[in-house]
Amino acid sequence: MAAPKMTRGSFRGLAGSVEKKERTRLLLIMPRSFRPEYELIIEGLEINDDVFSTYLRPRSNLEEIKDAGFDSFDHSIHLIDIAMKDLGIWMKPLVSNHWNRSEIDVSPTSNCDFSTVTWTCFKHPDASDSSTILLPFDPLDFQGKCFTHLSSKEEINETLNSEPTMEKEIQNEEVQDDEIEDDDNVVDEIIEVVAEENTESPLKVEVRQTIEMLKADGLDMTGIMEHPKFLDVSERASVAGIDVWTMVVGMFQ
Repeated sequence: MAAPKMTRGSFRGLAGSVEKKERTRLLLIMPRSFRPEYELIIEGLEINDDVFSTYLRPRSNLEEIKDAGFDSFDHSIHLIDIAMKDLGIWMKPLVSNHWNRSEIDVSPTSNCDFSTVTWTCFKHPDASDSSTILLPFDPLDFQGKCFTHLSSKEEINETLNSEPTMEKEIQNEEVQDDEIEDDDNVVDEIIEVVAEENTESPLKVEVRQTIEMLKADGLDMTGIMEHPKFLDVSERASVAGIDVWTMVVGMFQ
């Protein structure tokens, strides 16, 4: 995945007022110093659907926010809207580095008015353990930089739409013929990979997501295989002929 496309506006304007079917919203909280490394990590991911995001950075009421247990000056708060089938892809490199999953309440400061929102939250191991964050703005309506992290398909379309003009092709015909042939081969390879990923059954995707989420809760392999959520999806997957045991073992290697 390349660097995200940046626009200005609100998260609500970009992703909508409510979560869409088969998508979810969550917060990722990290020390501000870690944000450059985090962005390098997520730019290296191959996702199936676009991810929409914004960083929530309060610039007022900082003392009130700090007194409530969260130092916003030292942290970055990343709000994302992501397809459920991509959640495991996004979280895997973070959870493997000991990010913790929890629930967090986002509430208004004394001079603001919006309904408290409870979101799933993943925190860097050095981030604040506060279970509440106060904000001087509605997180969905905060006006600032918003980002669209393009899926593999959209990146291919962007590449195809940015081909050289016909005039330049004529001027550099021999060189560009070779380059276009090479580019076509690369695009074909990417399309094959995307097509292969998208042939995975929804039930198999559900199994993988369940394992990833339970891993994020700190369960080991035995704990996952005994958990009611896993037992439910495992039973349905086994009936469909999916080798659940191999999937669990593979995700712990």
